[in-house]
Amino acid sequence: MEEPRTAENLREAGASSELSGTGQKASKKQRTKAGGRPGPGDASKASKKKAAFKAPRRVAPDYFVHETDNDMLLIIANIGDGQDRPPRKVAKRKHQAPAKKQPLQRVQRTGVAGGRKRERGGAPAAQEPVPGGRAEESGGAAGASWGERLPVEILVRIFQSLVASEGAVPLLCRVARVCRLWYGAASNPVLWQKVSIGFCWVEPGKKQPPQTERRILSTMEWLVPNRFSLLRDFALCHWKSHVPVVLQALAESCPLLLSLKLTYCSGVTTKSLSVLAERCPRLESLNLQNSQVDSSAVVSFLEAAGSRIRQLWLTYSSRMNAIIATLSSGCCLGLRLLEVNTEIKQSSQHLQLSVEQLQAACQQLQVLRLLNVVWSVKPSSRSAPTSLGFPHLEELCLATTSYSFVSDGVLQKILQASTRLRVLDLRGCFRVTPKGLQELPCPDLEQLYLGLYCSDNHLLLPSAGSHLLTWKWHHSLQELDLAGQSFSEHDLERAMAAFGQGSSRAALRSLNLTGTKVTVSTVSALIISCPALSYLSLSSCRCLPRGMKKVYRGQDDIRQCLSKLLASADEPAAAQDTSS
Repeated sequence: MEEPRTAENLREAGASSELSGTGQKASKKQRTKAGGRPGPGDASKASKKKAAFKAPRRVAPDYFVHETDNDMLLIIANIGDGQDRPPRKVAKRKHQAPAKKQPLQRVQRTGVAGGRKRERGGAPAAQEPVPGGRAEESGGAAGASWGERLPVEILVRIFQSLVASEGAVPLLCRVARVCRLWYGAASNPVLWQKVSIGFCWVEPGKKQPPQTERRILSTMEWLVPNRFSLLRDFALCHWKSHVPVVLQALAESCPLLLSLKLTYCSGVTTKSLSVLAERCPRLESLNLQNSQVDSSAVVSFLEAAGSRIRQLWLTYSSRMNAIIATLSSGCCLGLRLLEVNTEIKQSSQHLQLSVEQLQAACQQLQVLRLLNVVWSVKPSSRSAPTSLGFPHLEELCLATTSYSFVSDGVLQKILQASTRLRVLDLRGCFRVTPKGLQELPCPDLEQLYLGLYCSDNHLLLPSAGSHLLTWKWHHSLQELDLAGQSFSEHDLERAMAAFGQGSSRAALRSLNLTGTKVTVSTVSALIISCPALSYLSLSSCRCLPRGMKKVYRGQDDIRQCLSKLLASADEPAAAQDTSS
């Protein structure tokens, strides 16, 4: 009888976890059989359990955060405020059940500082409180609550760095669920200035169930007015429905909107774009590439907001001539960037472009890109304005994988006044010759792309003239692409020798010689003359030894290439000496 009484005492004291659990189950069964009401001890346990879910009350910080003019945050302590503040009175809780006394347990210290070991038959002892911390913060609790003691301003700055690298959605939606402090920091409109929302509910191409559609609409209807008050850039991707609803919400709640991007979207109506043009007075960038948008909607938008549009991205369609005519009429005098692209598998239709009218209507144009678009120059009428060129043009991209009508005359007509040109992309334009490029008025070209990536073998390509390009721009050229060109070995040797001339080092850092007739000596001299070279493509170069025809990335990889080239050049000489 003595041993059961000892176990019973241990159950009441709660010293042993295993025996305590058995005792609780037994007492619960007894109360169930008795059919009585729960006692005061049960009520206290329920109140403790309920209070455990209540968020801890934050203590007022003894500092304040000051933002300087240099975009820095200063945390300044309130010295003396805590000493003069009277102690806070804490009201005693009523009807609180007295805590049960725990029996004393013998504790044996281990070799680890602060660690304790449980005696035989005893319960694990509580950890020691952290010096200088609160009573309830010990061990892992102190490390887990660091985020609750951060100033809100510092937390917002941390979130800004994360948003810049990962985007606002869904990052801010997730961190807002951590605690109240993080929710308040994530709700700051400063963090929601650039937002991109994709097709995150179901897989692209699949139809949403009605319940998912209602969830989408309710989420966007709440998110736009509550988070997007300072929105600047907004992107919507892979939305096949509800696009007009989103655009309507943006027009009502985002007066500071600057840029709108719709990618692989459909259902864009004329009314939704017109509302944006009317209620977003700062909207200056519109990207509609790869979206199904009627040309009449784009024309209406340009007529309403064309005077402030600076950037315009479009995808080629059969009705693109109407949009080009609208641009040529002078509705977008301040346009800086115009890009028209199409898919690689395009139709046989091509675009007719009046260069003179576009130059007269878009004198401020800096970037012109016609990517993979088959286009030709539209014959000018007698009433057409005199060709003025693009005096501010810095980038011209006419790259294509299909047939091209671009010739030396067309290129000269476009770039006759473009002395500021830095980037010229003519990949696939097989009609352009080195002689025509040499006559261009741009003296400081930095990037030149002349690679041919089409599979047609009937093209008549020049075999000489590459040196005219490199000797004209060797002082400024940083990237050069000659892939697929038919220049001879001697001509390429003269061309690459230009980068070793002059007192200053060559600025060339990227060179593509895929499929050319470049030799070992030419490549070796080039690498020695261009210490900044970090990309070199020698794929399919027939005059190079086996094992060297590949792409080299990084300066270390290129130096290893040079060592192998020099070694391969010494092998024939050594073999010749041995035979003699």
